[in-house]
Amino acid sequence: MSLVTSFLIAGAANLDNGGVGVAYGLRKIRIPIGPNILIAAVAAGGALVFGLIGERAATLLPLWADSWIGAFVIIGVGVWVLIGDAMTRRVPRGPFAGVLAEPATADADHSGDISLRESLLLSVALGINAWAGGLGAGLLGLGLWPVVAGVGIMSMLMLAVGVSLGSDVLGRLLGTRATLMAGLLLIGIGIKQLL
Repeated sequence: MSLVTSFLIAGAANLDNGGVGVAYGLRKIRIPIGPNILIAAVAAGGALVFGLIGERAATLLPLWADSWIGAFVIIGVGVWVLIGDAMTRRVPRGPFAGVLAEPATADADHSGDISLRESLLLSVALGINAWAGGLGAGLLGLGLWPVVAGVGIMSMLMLAVGVSLGSDVLGRLLGTRATLMAGLLLIGIGIKQLL
């Protein structure tokens, strides 16, 4: 069951990638394989680092506390995703919120491609959810490597599929609901761990 939960966390942490990919597809902006790999590596690397921190913190806590804290971290990430999305839609703040609110701004040179340099900002903006998910997985004692592998694979797939399927109807559907689905899924996973 923990393996399934690990993959669900990895998937939920990357739903925004699908919405961003669709937004790029609609604007005919490509994400070449190099930048896509970099984005996935930053997300997976951060999930690993924060997951290891979570595992270490769990050894210092009583057995009941690490599960509860891990579950509340996952729930907190879900709530943060929902609140952050609502606030970003009103007033984009800072470079990361701006990229998520209007993904095309990452293509700073308006070349129609996301370069390696341009993908750095995007990788951090998209990776934050994965890093927090890694922390929660570490605290919960879930399989950290499945989370890390899942984060990397799902990051690449969601961006690539989103770009390739970037039609007007799909863009409106996924682009507006990806963050909502991600937040609700993470909250659901956290609640399940508390029961």
